Amino acid sequence: MDESGCSSHDEEIWASLIAKVVTGQEDDEAVWAFRFAVEGRVWNVVLSGRQNDPDSAKVRGPFRNLFRDPHAAEDFIAEFVEQIDRSRAKGRYRDDAFLALTRSDALRQIAAKELIRKRAISSVRKFSRGGITGLPDDASNPVSYDGGLDGGWGDQVGSSEATEERIPDSGMALLLRLQRGEPVLELQIKGDRLAAVEETAGLQTWVLLDQGCPSFRAIRMVVEGRVVGGISALLKAHVDGQQEIEDSLADCVTEIERHPAMELRRLDGIDRRRARLEARRIFEPLSASAIRDLLALPSLNAGEKRNSKYRSGVAGLFPQFDELLQAMELVDEDGESTP
Repeated sequence: MDESGCSSHDEEIWASLIAKVVTGQEDDEAVWAFRFAVEGRVWNVVLSGRQNDPDSAKVRGPFRNLFRDPHAAEDFIAEFVEQIDRSRAKGRYRDDAFLALTRSDALRQIAAKELIRKRAISSVRKFSRGGITGLPDDASNPVSYDGGLDGGWGDQVGSSEATEERIPDSGMALLLRLQRGEPVLELQIKGDRLAAVEETAGLQTWVLLDQGCPSFRAIRMVVEGRVVGGISALLKAHVDGQQEIEDSLADCVTEIERHPAMELRRLDGIDRRRARLEARRIFEPLSASAIRDLLALPSLNAGEKRNSKYRSGVAGLFPQFDELLQAMELVDEDGESTP
């Protein structure tokens, strides 16, 4: 429903809902009602047509240079609503000022048009940066993440031909499986005994390693023989590391929400930070302190050196992801670790 045409009954329902949000006393019904209201607001900003009839939807003018079709816009809307709801759960809207606003005015503040546009640009950049979300093998080449000042689609990035030795599209199809948590990653090692950088790589990517690959047995021996607390301790460290990354990604979203009119240069900086976090989610979820504790290293600096050397050599350890690791900025073009 368009929030601009609310009846008095709708306003009463909204007043009860927003009171629960402001006081932090939402029940399940209120949570879903809040999400539905935000979704309706964003739908009407991004798309025309009836929300209960997706086939009638068309991308509105300001967003046509961002979304190729209504389905892509719908994916963004779902992502946006999820982020707004996370902000609600963290108390972002526990402000008495919302109690005095009508439904339409409150939704305009919660999901301002400028915020939606900025988040749409950021979303396009994140998902098309170097093919970060992966593509099917038969899909067209990925586009560049920034086609201009408005963040629209740019030129296509060439993809490699499929061969028996090389994963199609520089490993993007495999990357998508890794993002879903499938253990299909193969770590290349030079001998039966792992060097320090290879040990670190094994710890960092343990939950995503293909247990059928030739190197897995050697990696498992290191984990069982060297890690304090063994596999269970390593798994817990991964859970903690992933949560830390999730919190940092949520902070990026919150920063954009709180400053909807930020300059594109600042927005681009946030995008670069998110790209590094997305890379870390797969290839480096363990912090320096986690590496120190797992290997009983003498200092935090020793853990930092381990991770730094690992980042410097990560492309050689996972050569099928060389181009993507560069695009995702886990390593710089010269192979040095990022700050």
